[in-house]
Amino acid sequence: MALSLEPTPESTPEPALLDTSPVSPLATERRVRWLTCVIAAGLALAAGMWWRWGVGVGVALGGALAYLNFLWMQASLRSIVAATTSIGGKPSRWQMGKFFLRWIVIGVVIWLSIQVAFVPPVAIVCGLFALPLAVIAEALVQVRYGLDRAGHVTLEHEQ
Repeated sequence: MALSLEPTPESTPEPALLDTSPVSPLATERRVRWLTCVIAAGLALAAGMWWRWGVGVGVALGGALAYLNFLWMQASLRSIVAATTSIGGKPSRWQMGKFFLRWIVIGVVIWLSIQVAFVPPVAIVCGLFALPLAVIAEALVQVRYGLDRAGHVTLEHEQ
């Protein structure tokens, strides 16, 4: 059996994963993950310095939960889409359950942190906002790249 250096269909990545554009889906996901961590760390540090360390820990916990929620949701959705797009595919109950199980796990972690560690619930909620803030920042990045590619925006009255 001879070795072949030709890519096989199994080893060839999807075209979307080969796109090195700053607005590719892969780059977008990478930036959202990175921005979530940076925003959560910044919020936690600021909260810990401004109030007390327990508030900073709560914000950090919320940011970590937001990050893990994003990763878990991404993996669940990829699994569901892969099962759906296969021949005669239908996602299993376990695949669908994992998508919703993440909310139960996050809720239990928040409840335990409030009951056991006495972390302020408001601090955890503030940390959970790291992901939506990262998505908003990414939307601004996408608009910027869109405007750069379009040149400039011309208003109707300027014509």
